[in-house]
Amino acid sequence: MGHGGHTDSHCRDRVVTAVVIVIVIAVVVVVAVIVAVVIRRRHRPDGVAQFQRHIDALSPEARRPVVDRVQRLEDGTDGTPSRARDQGRDV
Repeated sequence: MGHGGHTDSHCRDRVVTAVVIVIVIAVVVVVAVIVAVVIRRRHRPDGVAQFQRHIDALSPEARRPVVDRVQRLEDGTDGTPSRARDQGRDV
């Protein structure tokens, strides 16, 4: 009679150990998924890359005013003084 109780105790200990291991593994997996999601959300493209993607998604007709404006800014013909022109002026 004493033997049967002893065997049940070992069986119960193994079941408890298995359940604890499964819970620990599940927690580790959940934490890993959360960390992966947080890292992916933090890794956002910079503003220039995002702007470029938006412009590329537009049709050529829709992006023409934006492209023209950027070219005017680069050429310095947009009506506002650029730093290069400002540095060359006598004050």
